[in-house]
Amino acid sequence: MKFFMKTILFSNQTFSNEPLAKQATQAIISFHLSNGFVKSCCITAILLFSMSIRTAAQDIDNLSSQKPFQISGTAGLGFGTYTSSGIAARAKGFSYLFSGNPVVSIYGIAFPLSIVVSDQQKTFAQPFNQYGVSPHYKWLTVHAGWRSLTFSPYTLAGYTFLGAGVEINPGRLRAAFVYGRFNKAITTDTSTNTKYFSQTPSYSRKGYAAKLGFGTEENHFDFIFLKAKDDTNSIKKIPEAYNVTAAENSTFGISMKYRLFKHFFYESDAALSIYTRDLRADTFSTKSLSKIQILNSLMTLNASTQFLTAGQVAVGYQGKNFSLKAQYSRVDPNYQTMGAYYFETDVENYTIAPTFYMFKHKLNIGGSIGFQNDNILKDKAQQSKKTIGNVTIGFNLPKFGFNMQYSNYGIRQDRGLNPVIDTLRVARTNHFINAMLRFTLGGEKISHNFVLTGNYQALVDLNSTTAAQTQTNSKTGNLSYQLGFNNAGLDLSLIYNYTVADAALFNTVIRGPSIGLDKQLFKSKLSLSSYLSYQLQNNNNTTSGHFISSSFTGNYKLSKRNGINMTLNYLKSTSGDISNPAFNEFTTNLIYTYTF
Repeated sequence: MKFFMKTILFSNQTFSNEPLAKQATQAIISFHLSNGFVKSCCITAILLFSMSIRTAAQDIDNLSSQKPFQISGTAGLGFGTYTSSGIAARAKGFSYLFSGNPVVSIYGIAFPLSIVVSDQQKTFAQPFNQYGVSPHYKWLTVHAGWRSLTFSPYTLAGYTFLGAGVEINPGRLRAAFVYGRFNKAITTDTSTNTKYFSQTPSYSRKGYAAKLGFGTEENHFDFIFLKAKDDTNSIKKIPEAYNVTAAENSTFGISMKYRLFKHFFYESDAALSIYTRDLRADTFSTKSLSKIQILNSLMTLNASTQFLTAGQVAVGYQGKNFSLKAQYSRVDPNYQTMGAYYFETDVENYTIAPTFYMFKHKLNIGGSIGFQNDNILKDKAQQSKKTIGNVTIGFNLPKFGFNMQYSNYGIRQDRGLNPVIDTLRVARTNHFINAMLRFTLGGEKISHNFVLTGNYQALVDLNSTTAAQTQTNSKTGNLSYQLGFNNAGLDLSLIYNYTVADAALFNTVIRGPSIGLDKQLFKSKLSLSSYLSYQLQNNNNTTSGHFISSSFTGNYKLSKRNGINMTLNYLKSTSGDISNPAFNEFTTNLIYTYTF
């Protein structure tokens, strides 16, 4: 969990004031040195992947202005040290890393590479080797390579395939066609009948999708058809332990969107999926198929074939000071199409969402209420019903603002084919309240910013038999003050945090202050930042220790292309809990980056 939280925080950093690639390289090296090669490689892949993505469609009109060949990117060299006491070392005492991510561009099409040389491993790789282009000229767009397109939510919906396609939109005509490989054949070791220690096999799958419609993005009617089939000869016999069968699918879809009388709108999507899950299953007699001969000529129909439907419809009103949207959706159990990765199936939803805008949109009040249930075919032993709602209130002025949100998620079981035993009945509600109040004072030279946030989350079990073991709640409050000396490039931050978590037989309180200082020097070429935090923890009204963490970061721009970063981190824990001993950790990082 600790690593997961680090990952989330790291992957959501905002890189600003420097070229994106340069800052990303610094972050990658720093993360390598402080977290180890294996963990940081995951984050490296995420960053390099996000850096490698470019605009999907390349405009041929601007092709002549693109350079035929260009190399750009960043390179960095970093060193790190780590010391600890009281716990086993969580990193190497000394580490180094050279990281480079050159990007080769040919007429504006980017081919990113990565080079990593560290004390643990050496690699040279293409971090994103699925390439594709979608050049367009006026109303014509051509797709080639690895592409991910969406025709409608229940037909072709973001599935990545390797192939080619074309989209034409002259006037109000909306037409598209794509063809390619939807799955690559994956074989396995047939000398053993175990599914462990080997990759799950799959058949090679090829297919196509077509769209024909009329209208514009705001007002249109589209008909979509998708056909895909596994090649039964693409791999050898699969061990029974995998339970993998060759399949075939034909999906028919309709997508509509209309705006009426300027303020009213209507949207709907519907699809019928004919899915044969096992091409080798027993077939029907010719007499049985005579009534659906057209479908039988289109695809394989046998005992594993299912006819499944999915759809949604929404109507609403969008005005200057008020909007309203009502939506209904329904997805059959086991609905599946080979043009999408995943659907929540056996589900029916009713949702209504109003929003009010007042005082020239300074005050916004909105929310939604939804009712969801499964067992739509009435063939389950029990039925689950869910209530999902939220209310949001926001009031914002330049120097004052207030936001509050309340949401809940409730679930309960009702009788299906069989009655529900009261002592085992699931009936729970999750409540979540979040509020934020901000206030700003001062002018151009000195500014004062106050922010107060709080949230409350609780799980309420309506079954008295299980409530004592399942009910939980947590409360968090955070008060921060920031003093800014704008002309001097100096910011001072003071924060106090208070968190309470209650569960069965356990209560935890964590509280304490933090202070931060940021300073810009030499016309912002040098940035200094420091942070100190003290957190005290109580478990079941008993002091269980405290945590002291501090950090210092310095960034210096040597030139437009050169930069250096230094980071010092210290963590001290004093604990009265035997299972969580006291310890000290000290980490340093020094990183040099060059942008070319």
